[in-house]
Amino acid sequence: MPDSKVGYCNPLPRRPTGRKAGRNREAKAVNRKTALALNAINTRFYGELALEFSSTREAPWPGWLRVLSILERRAGDRELAVLDVGCGNGRFATFLAENLGNRRERLHYLGVDASGTLLEHAGAKKLPFATTEYRGLDFVESRLGEALGPRDFDLVVLFGVLHHIPGAARRQQLLDDVCAHLRPGGLVALTAWQFEAFERFRDKVLPWDEYNRTAESPVDTRELESGDHLLPWGQDAVAVRYCHFADEKQTRQVLADLPLEIVETYTADGREGNLNRYFLLRKSETNDAPRNPAV
Repeated sequence: MPDSKVGYCNPLPRRPTGRKAGRNREAKAVNRKTALALNAINTRFYGELALEFSSTREAPWPGWLRVLSILERRAGDRELAVLDVGCGNGRFATFLAENLGNRRERLHYLGVDASGTLLEHAGAKKLPFATTEYRGLDFVESRLGEALGPRDFDLVVLFGVLHHIPGAARRQQLLDDVCAHLRPGGLVALTAWQFEAFERFRDKVLPWDEYNRTAESPVDTRELESGDHLLPWGQDAVAVRYCHFADEKQTRQVLADLPLEIVETYTADGREGNLNRYFLLRKSETNDAPRNPAV
């Protein structure tokens, strides 16, 4: 059983009627109080609906195949260490186990997530890796290193993670922490969910003023970034998640100061094959790593 403790005490926020889209806001720093309030929305969501949500998240993403191809080229005959940030129910681990062939026996896998329920679900799977570990950590309230210690990795993945991190500074800090645990020549694979580009998601956005009218802990809308949204989930659309939208240019700006080189970017997944934008980045074999252009 994974060593993870996540507490939930407040009921999920209920969605009022109406689909009026919220207004855009200028990009700005999100203060700690607002960041914690946004994080609490997702903590409640995954605390109460983790199993229901997990049942809809078992299939692998098509975009993972390119990541696998690069990993296989790098692997050779040596052992590899993989860190799965925001691992959820462990479906990327399952994907690796089903597609790495004999290489999986030389793979050391560590999954980290904020949801204890999802970690328990992931930990119940029997995987043929050299080692398999799961650890609980809230990425908004804690630093990644608290769960990792002095370990480093050949591949770090962040799939469906960054849009749940409130504030550019916290997203940057998480990526900085990832780099600190990446071996020379190591790879980072991350996705930016492009939900705002699709009408079916835009039509579902819950305006913040509607949410605040019934919320136990209203969110100070003056502290929100442009791209901060509430998205209802489920057939009755009564449960909501906080999600931040970042287009390709904005994501590149976040990546620009990292000691990594973008080796590939592409879109994949979803009905039209463009729901997620992938960024594959590589750390230099030496200390003087290149920086990425912002645009």
